Amino acid sequence: MKKKIVNFINLEISKNVIWLFLDKFIRLGIGLLVGVLIARYIGPELFGKWNYAIALIGLVSVFSTLGIDQVVVKDLLNKYESEHILLGTSFYLRLLGTFISSLIVVFIFLFFKTDNFLFLISVLTAFNLWFQTFDVIDLKNQSVLESKKTVVAKNSAFVIISIIKLLLIYLKLPLLYFVFFSLIEFILGAIILIFNYGFCNVKLWRFNFAYSKSLLKNSWPLILSGIIIMLYMRIDQIMIGEMIGEKKLGYYSVSTKFTELWYFIPTAFATSFFPKLLEKFNFEKENYPKLCLKLFKLVFVISFSIAVFFTFFSELIIKFLFGIAYIQSVFTLQISIWTGIFVFLGVVASNMLLIENLNKHNLNKSIQGLLLNVFLNIFLIPKYGINGAAVATLISQFYASYFYFLLYKKTRHIFLLQTKSILFL
Repeated sequence: MKKKIVNFINLEISKNVIWLFLDKFIRLGIGLLVGVLIARYIGPELFGKWNYAIALIGLVSVFSTLGIDQVVVKDLLNKYESEHILLGTSFYLRLLGTFISSLIVVFIFLFFKTDNFLFLISVLTAFNLWFQTFDVIDLKNQSVLESKKTVVAKNSAFVIISIIKLLLIYLKLPLLYFVFFSLIEFILGAIILIFNYGFCNVKLWRFNFAYSKSLLKNSWPLILSGIIIMLYMRIDQIMIGEMIGEKKLGYYSVSTKFTELWYFIPTAFATSFFPKLLEKFNFEKENYPKLCLKLFKLVFVISFSIAVFFTFFSELIIKFLFGIAYIQSVFTLQISIWTGIFVFLGVVASNMLLIENLNKHNLNKSIQGLLLNVFLNIFLIPKYGINGAAVATLISQFYASYFYFLLYKKTRHIFLLQTKSILFL
């Protein structure tokens, strides 16, 4: 074990992983504290309303990000084009996608919703997407394993706004102030990110029509997959809000916050291992599956440990942090926390599909997972409430992130690697 730890520390990618973990641990500590205080202050109903807006913007945000990130990182690593063209084209495509996302939000409220306060919250939340377009700078940082720069930029803004939110609670100001300062966080983050990268470099960004066509052509399965993934990760919250009310959504949101709190872990490892996996696949194919298996084992052990811990201590944690008002969240959390195992495995598998040019399976599994999730939600939410939604998400993630790979010859090796990691083979 000591030898394995030393070998891991000696890896070049370990520094990048550490910075990504530092980013999330700061958000884990400060974010959880501030989030708990806000939830206790505004109560389940307003907390549910805000989370409904966040879920809605999450659904449309896929048009903003377009799911092109890993393709651009791959192109930066392979020096497909100059950095200014790669990042510039990605930036302008994101701007177009953000415009489309904003139009969809307005359309939904014009024709389907009549809650003016919810509309205002949703519009303010949607403005976050415009400033997230500068996250293309992070793609450059990922490609050269310098996530430190992104961590410093984003967390500086996060800490400042978190302190302000504590002041808002002390002053007993309404929900709208919290939503507004959440937007300010994204604005500050973008400004610091640009400052670190260099405004003169941003001015050199250029849109290239030929590359945009190539990028969209190569990444369209990822774009559609991103849309589908976001749908089946957020559709349960939208369906709960519509079917049994925003107060119930407030309870459900507490459980999902604990469940999704840990999703940064596989993303951090997958992001940092991506260049090394790509190198192994291109030049040392015999060692590629070995590295994949190590990564699967690592994320499984972590996710399983988290699931076991929350299964036994959910009630204690929720009562202590959120109070008795959120007691209905306990059993939902005990169910949904096991979803993390398949999410962890699925993140690594998605990177393998991209590296092996099997992107269409990212789309196929996501569509099938979404349909299964919606079908189960329709039957389970009216009968079992938020617990039914948790079960539906668990089953659909099990299928889309694990069992799906068994069904197709070209992906069966991924299923076998995942199974070996689960059985510690």
